[in-house]
Amino acid sequence: MKKRQLSMLLAGALLLGLTACGGNEKADGTQAAAAGSSGTETTAQAAAAASGETKNFKLATDQAADYPNTVALQSFADEVKEKTGGRITITLYPSAQLGDENAYLQQLQMGAVDFAKSSVAPLAQFCSDLNALSLPYLFDSEEHMFRCLDGEIGEEIFESFESANIVGLGFTNNGSRCFFSKAPIRSVEDMSGLKVRVQSSPMMLGLVESLGGFPQSIASTEVYSALQTGIVDCAENNINIYCSESYYEQAPYFIYDHHNIQPEIIVASKATWDGLSTEDQAVIQEAMDHAMEYQRELWKEREEASQKTLTEGGVTFYEPTEEELSAFREKCQTMYEDAELGQSYAEFVSKIRAVE
Repeated sequence: MKKRQLSMLLAGALLLGLTACGGNEKADGTQAAAAGSSGTETTAQAAAAASGETKNFKLATDQAADYPNTVALQSFADEVKEKTGGRITITLYPSAQLGDENAYLQQLQMGAVDFAKSSVAPLAQFCSDLNALSLPYLFDSEEHMFRCLDGEIGEEIFESFESANIVGLGFTNNGSRCFFSKAPIRSVEDMSGLKVRVQSSPMMLGLVESLGGFPQSIASTEVYSALQTGIVDCAENNINIYCSESYYEQAPYFIYDHHNIQPEIIVASKATWDGLSTEDQAVIQEAMDHAMEYQRELWKEREEASQKTLTEGGVTFYEPTEEELSAFREKCQTMYEDAELGQSYAEFVSKIRAVE
């Protein structure tokens, strides 16, 4: 697998002194020499800095600078800079400074953006199996998801990006989406007749219909007011968004049904990636692996902080029994049997469910 191969090459990179590619901007020789004089640098880092050849890359995300994903990506940039003695610098552009996901992914394909964070939906046009990740109750848990995506299934997804000039580097934890409502939901029967805000996608609309509710496609910026005015009785998202957007003020009941668990994906421009030496690719992949581990830790910490804030804010949490969850899953089984929603992904779903 690619990550293992690149990690093995990293050891060779340290011995070879991280030889730089041609055609790069020349750094000031005095600055390079000063950078190489640090006692904390390895011999390879000092050699890289002394070579005076630099690469400056852009990393785009639509999330805020303090969001777990962005914090982890900054640690990625910091590690790459440190391990290359400052020869490779990666500048983050958070909060959609380079446009929304669709805009900066187009720039990435053309090589104008070098790295980016993307949700699943924009990348599904290059890998249709990603649509299956929106099927309800596909993964048993976040741990189950990562056992799938950190293995062969994840590698197959990344391979499908290559024809679109995109290179996959890592999967983040984006939490699990759960329902929150104005009145308690403790069973699938409680969903009957509820007006539920969802994203405008066939999968999400099908989810609510399967559970007996009435899906309402409303912009994310209108969710709070829709709950406040009674346009909807219920909505769904991960606990961190539920907390940060103050939805709990209008919908103080939260059920841990975990109906959708899916990652976000970190990608690189193939033009950028192919312009790197094998050694630099190894450095970048290892730094990304570390950042993804860190992101998952940060996400859990944020979830714990959110739950504390929400509990203090008067939210009532409900953890359904396995029997109650099974009733939710059974109601949604029709989506897997639907020719347009689930049947075309049957093989991909089987691979996921084969991973224990």
